[in-house]
Amino acid sequence: MRTRESTAWGPYLLVVAGAAAGLCVIALGMPVPRGGAIMGFGFLVGSLVRVTVSERRAGALAVRTKRMDALTLAAFGVALVVGSLLMLLRLHDS
Repeated sequence: MRTRESTAWGPYLLVVAGAAAGLCVIALGMPVPRGGAIMGFGFLVGSLVRVTVSERRAGALAVRTKRMDALTLAAFGVALVVGSLLMLLRLHDS
């Protein structure tokens, strides 16, 4: 008898949609910090989703332990958002 393993793709596609939205914003000519912030917030939402949903419903977001997945997504999200905000600073007149 064959067993079929199903994977919940919703949380994973949510993170991919956030990254794609940020890249599309940049491709359409909007400022890079805006697109980077959108991608960062997508990763942060993915981190929150990974913490709140069960192992079975996390789907493709569940790669390691729940804590490690959430920390990794949050670190990437914070790095993108902070990096995007730092791009807005005028450090010198040129």
